[in-house]
Amino acid sequence: MEKNEHAILLDIPSGGKNGRYHSAILTTYAIDLIHFDNQLLNMLHRKQICSINVFVDCHQMEKSIEYINPIYMKSIGREYSVTTMNAIGAFHPKINFFVGDESVLVVFGTGNLTVTGHGKNHEAFTGFMIDEANDSHRPLIEECWQYLTHFAKQCGDFERNRILHEVPDNCIFLDSSFTIVPHKMWKVQEGLNAALLYNEPSSSIQQQISNLVPLSDVQNITVLSPFFDEDGESLTTLSQLCPNAMINVLIHKDCTLPPCRIQQSKKIEFFDFNETKRGKSVFKTYDRQLHAKIIHFKTFGTEYCVIGSANATKSGLGTLTKRGINDEFCVLYKSDEKDFLALLGLKTRKKLDVPVWKLSRSENNTAEAKSKFRLLSIQYESGKLSIICKERLPKDSLLAISNGLDVFSFKPNHVKDCRYEVEVNLDKMQSICYLINTDGDRTSNKIFINRTDSLATTNPSKMSRSLNRVISRIENDGYDGMEVAEMLSDVMLDLVIDTEEKVYPEIKASSEKKTNSEKFLPELKYNPEYDNDDAKSKRTIQIDRTSKLIECIEESIRKKIRSIDDAIIDEEEEGSAETSNDREMEEREDILINQKHIKDYGELSTSVLTKYQKMISKRFEQVNAKGENVVTKDDLNFFSLSIFAAMEICYLNRSRYLFDDMDSMTKSYYQKLFYDSLDRSISIVGLESLEYFVKFCVAMKGPVEKDESYKKVAIRTMKYSILFGTLFLKYSNQEDKRVKGKRVLKAVSSLIALFGMPSIEFLSRELEPLSERYDYAFRMRHLENFIATLDASQ
Repeated sequence: MEKNEHAILLDIPSGGKNGRYHSAILTTYAIDLIHFDNQLLNMLHRKQICSINVFVDCHQMEKSIEYINPIYMKSIGREYSVTTMNAIGAFHPKINFFVGDESVLVVFGTGNLTVTGHGKNHEAFTGFMIDEANDSHRPLIEECWQYLTHFAKQCGDFERNRILHEVPDNCIFLDSSFTIVPHKMWKVQEGLNAALLYNEPSSSIQQQISNLVPLSDVQNITVLSPFFDEDGESLTTLSQLCPNAMINVLIHKDCTLPPCRIQQSKKIEFFDFNETKRGKSVFKTYDRQLHAKIIHFKTFGTEYCVIGSANATKSGLGTLTKRGINDEFCVLYKSDEKDFLALLGLKTRKKLDVPVWKLSRSENNTAEAKSKFRLLSIQYESGKLSIICKERLPKDSLLAISNGLDVFSFKPNHVKDCRYEVEVNLDKMQSICYLINTDGDRTSNKIFINRTDSLATTNPSKMSRSLNRVISRIENDGYDGMEVAEMLSDVMLDLVIDTEEKVYPEIKASSEKKTNSEKFLPELKYNPEYDNDDAKSKRTIQIDRTSKLIECIEESIRKKIRSIDDAIIDEEEEGSAETSNDREMEEREDILINQKHIKDYGELSTSVLTKYQKMISKRFEQVNAKGENVVTKDDLNFFSLSIFAAMEICYLNRSRYLFDDMDSMTKSYYQKLFYDSLDRSISIVGLESLEYFVKFCVAMKGPVEKDESYKKVAIRTMKYSILFGTLFLKYSNQEDKRVKGKRVLKAVSSLIALFGMPSIEFLSRELEPLSERYDYAFRMRHLENFIATLDASQ
């Protein structure tokens, strides 16, 4: 509770190879998009948080985005999503909710996602954390989570799926069936209890306080707030509810919205915030503005302290009969031992030297231009924009797309209800969308496009995070086939375990027993247009988490070839034969084999392939359990990755293996042992894996729609299938060719029937660099021979 400095995100705990937390849900009233995209996002990434989801007030977002050029926004809609929230008044909670596999941390208070909110202002934050070792704060965290998930109804399909499924599915907590008792006091530590406060249809924060604090026993109230009702209604109400209390109001002398028309009362006094210990603290050389909100109650033996987003206004706190029109989130602490004001440095010292009624309010009376229509979400994937609006659009509406340099307009096609589509191929530049009429006038809010193919890679599952770690390793250090094969084996093992948990899920244990007197968290009001039956399907968006990995491997191989070519050019220019010979020896990358590791390579290949087979078996179980009989891009990519890893070990590196110095007879013995283990792995387990994959694909009905992205992945899968057949015929002995050759031809032919045959031009363009990279372990004539044999077998 004492955390009120600027380094909130920097103080997030980290640890382990995957980090302590993998997901963040951040709510804010105002947002500085440039600051978040360039600063706060990097802080979160350094903590290895991958799934980042921001909820922001729709009107403040409209102000923030108005003068933003998309050129300067590199990551929004790609590495994190921003969803605008509608509220009766303002969407005002400031919650930072961090989720890990076995832990959850929530930090909330008063600071927005701005430079001032996480830096210059006087802010107040507090929080709770649970993990396997200590879940005493769980009722509060589960209540906060259920509060957040109610706002998912305003999200698009992709964002909603992230909040309701992806994040909680990768945490042992966050159980939707956990019994919530709203606004109940819970023990958080010895001598300290806490209850959450938030406006809802059935009650206001003011009413919740009156239910939890014995107001007639209150002797003193301290109010700290940057903004007040002009007539001080909330202060007057507190005075009436606590007839025996004096109210000390801490106010900044530069307060822009003071209670300047409050009726004078001997029970309400105003003190200078700058004269408190907290007010005197500085940050670098900045003059810090007051933005913290705290209400403190003191009875004879107990203290109560409210910390959160609500100002001392009727909009924030509400009244005893009506909820506040703002969405707010606060906590009420109770203690018989703690001196909250001393802990927070808020002991009153000096009265305000200017009467409060002499202060002026600087409200912005300029009428805000509100958009006629509201765009809720725009998602782009494979040449299609999916648009969700708050209401049906006029027939003459056009969708404008701006990349910061050019603006293009398209006619949206109505799908159903408030959903529209636009067929368009977007370049890699970031873009903003908005509606215009036939005169070119803007008629809606602006919104960034969510690139779901990029956002899908931020999925917080263990498999996705492991893949991202492998990708990062390849991008930074280059491709090492043996290391990648080992990591791929681990990833698929994790996936098998993960799939088992999803097919046969364990019920998350609730630490609280349900009683008849307990109540669930009430439903918050929402526009029914936000809801959508399509979003309730089991898998509305196909997530492709492996394409980037295989593309990264192929690009690493291409880079290696380019570096060799550049070295050759340099040597030709220098005319140095000696340098050329040295380079040839260096680039050959021979692999030294000793007697202790004779079987390791074959076993590694077999490990990758057998775990792939287990994964396919679990996919069959998953399909039978959920009815999702579709071959996904992940299915295609995992086959390509597995078979390529095995081919590299058993075929492509075959000429690179060197053996320890030993006599010829011993060397011959170990060479035979080594190559026999490779041959058994690839010709038995490799062929079985190919047939497992074919059986799986034949049993599925294929993708719902074979878009360009899917076709690209499928044709790449065919490339590796044909390469397997080519290498099998080249390196297998006559007996294996006779017995197993027909099985290889049949399997590859079945895949061609499903996914099509790549052109010889494509295969040459893709495989010739691979041949060069692996010292011509195969040549194009071997590929042509296999294709001819394939044609003859038809």
